[in-house]
Amino acid sequence: MSAETAAAPSVSPRRRRQLRLLRQTAAALTGVIAAMTLLGWALDVAVLKSLLPGHATMKVNTAVALLLAALVLGACDAERRWVRSGTFAASVAVLLLGLTTLAEYATGYRLIPQMLLLDRAGADEFVKMSQISASACLLLGWRGLQFQRESSVLVAQGLALAIVGIALFALSGYGYAMGTRGDGAPFNPVSLHTALALLLLGIGWLATQPDVGLLRILGAENFGGELARRTLGPALLTPVLLSYAAQVARRNDLLSEGATITWLALASGAAVVTMMWWASTLLDRLERQQRAATALQLRANTDALTGLGNRRAFDASLAELLAKRGVSGPRTFSLLLLDLDHFKSYNDAFGHPAGDEALHQAGMLLRLALRPGDIACRYGGEEFAVLLPGAEGHNAVRVAERIVQEMRSALWTRRPVTASVGVAEARPGDDAAALIARADAALYAAKGAGRNRAVLAAKGE
Repeated sequence: MSAETAAAPSVSPRRRRQLRLLRQTAAALTGVIAAMTLLGWALDVAVLKSLLPGHATMKVNTAVALLLAALVLGACDAERRWVRSGTFAASVAVLLLGLTTLAEYATGYRLIPQMLLLDRAGADEFVKMSQISASACLLLGWRGLQFQRESSVLVAQGLALAIVGIALFALSGYGYAMGTRGDGAPFNPVSLHTALALLLLGIGWLATQPDVGLLRILGAENFGGELARRTLGPALLTPVLLSYAAQVARRNDLLSEGATITWLALASGAAVVTMMWWASTLLDRLERQQRAATALQLRANTDALTGLGNRRAFDASLAELLAKRGVSGPRTFSLLLLDLDHFKSYNDAFGHPAGDEALHQAGMLLRLALRPGDIACRYGGEEFAVLLPGAEGHNAVRVAERIVQEMRSALWTRRPVTASVGVAEARPGDDAAALIARADAALYAAKGAGRNRAVLAAKGE
């Protein structure tokens, strides 16, 4: 696994379920649209053939291709061999329908009407899909075959984006047509429900690869993923809405042709600025929430009296060092367990407020004595624990002796406070309990030898 892949934002199980539901819903809705269109042709129901009176109809072969494409998308998670063979055949059929229609436009020869024994006039109304629809069928078939072969992410998602682009192009045409109250879209139209079905299929195919490419960011639980999810929909719909608004203004003579073009330019810029402002506001809010969450986590892992990490922070840091040892972390590390000598008598003599003051000063001295990257925590009571990443036993003893010296030479307000330190280097196969037990034994050895010193755990311990 590359470093880039390892560092990529991950898609949560919840987001995976949502994306799977999205592609299944897209497949189901497309299948319903195609089936209802075929029913409309069978029963001669105009509204099922064309959602908008006077506009283009979805042709029979387009409906068949979309129905097959929906079945391929819906079955993309299937593992059974016969299902995958069926989706392969369906993808080939969709691709051939698109390719054959494009060949008919290029050569003028009507292959599909010849196969169906239809006269040319009847065939044009029944099975003559537009070049846009034919191109989309070609891409849908190709995308289905790419899924069978598990091809490159760039090709697979490029095909899905091209399908989405065709759908948005057609929908923009409808925005233009509805704004002018024309009888159809101004360029090579497709039916409205064909455009919607293509949009569903394109989005559905994008959702089949949540861990790579565009969906890796879109599905990630981070700032980038949240920003993409919030702004993608408005960015896709804005061209359609602006086209519609411009044509409404032009139709009602609210603006001249030149003023309409100027208005479109200004509105496009305003839309971009609005989305940038929205995105900036979103990122600012997310960052503030992240800072608040980080502060809460820091407080939860910090000992309020000493300002060092608490026992929870120590346990988490030790577990991380053990898990990453020799893999992505240091090959070795050492643990110091430190105890303030005769601290109970200090508390008894001067009271708990004075004891708290001494603990606070001990925490400051620990921070001053350690290297950057060392981890100091209050282990409990008057005991402290220090993790030294990368330090072998003999180097850890030097650090421990420096801590003992800092404690010994510090200016204490009431009476001198010293410390005993047990040192243990992590061994292969050590778990947290074993390492702590050896450091604790070394600490008791330091106390038994007269306190105010550091002792390294014996090799045999």
